[in-house]
Amino acid sequence: MRRLRILSNGLLLAALALGFIIVATSDGGAGTGSNGAIPSPIASAALETPMVKPPSAKAPTRKRPAASPSQKHSSAQASRTPHPARPDNSPPAQASRKQGSRQGDEPPAKRGGTVYLTFDDGPSQYTPAILNVLRATHSTATFFELGVRQAQHPTEAAQIKAEGSNIGNHTYNHPDLAALTPRQIQWQLAHGPRSSCVRPPYGATNRTVERILSRQGFRQVFWTIDTRDWSRPGTKHIVNAATGPSVRAGSIVLLHDGGGDRSETIAALPQIIAALQHQGYAVRRIPGC
Repeated sequence: MRRLRILSNGLLLAALALGFIIVATSDGGAGTGSNGAIPSPIASAALETPMVKPPSAKAPTRKRPAASPSQKHSSAQASRTPHPARPDNSPPAQASRKQGSRQGDEPPAKRGGTVYLTFDDGPSQYTPAILNVLRATHSTATFFELGVRQAQHPTEAAQIKAEGSNIGNHTYNHPDLAALTPRQIQWQLAHGPRSSCVRPPYGATNRTVERILSRQGFRQVFWTIDTRDWSRPGTKHIVNAATGPSVRAGSIVLLHDGGGDRSETIAALPQIIAALQHQGYAVRRIPGC
């Protein structure tokens, strides 16, 4: 009985001692934190690193990290930027080249503007055929005529105006005005067709010619495209010259309806107008003549 009491007292003392130790230890840890003491390296690691175990020991994935707001903005801009050209051997590039070749086989579509066809040295027996083509294609032109030819073909001259085309002065009988005296120049102009536009024969002019034309209120009109149809180079050459890459809106094309055999010009004219209209040009007379 005495031994049991001693054992109980011993256990009670041991329990009291153990409780005292626990309380003391707890008070000391709390005091360290409140006093601002520097934590140990282990405690620092515990505060900075989440104490969460990875779900598995798998190798790290190659997933890209989330982009920052600035990176996302850059990506959005990049998505709106056209991609660089693909290599030549890729299917999309081949398809685009095929499409471009189909377009390149045709004249440029719808350039717009007006091209002015002009016919020199008439009127003649070829003039009615030219007027027929112009009528059929809803086109007009300017005829730089000679006074002597108007007297020989009065019907053709009248038909030009009736069809909506107009007439320019190409002198009386086609001399080189730059080689004439002022009085001779004035005579040639006075006996040429009545018009406010003058095309000096051969395109030959000088200061004397320009001064006389200016005083009499004439406007010199030359050309920008010379088909050289007067030399009879062949229908294909005439068509190519009148519709080639040099032609632009406002171009003035030189052709002839008089002065020789103009059968090649007659044959080329429908093709010329069709090609120009396909490119988007209107074929019209020069305004103000």
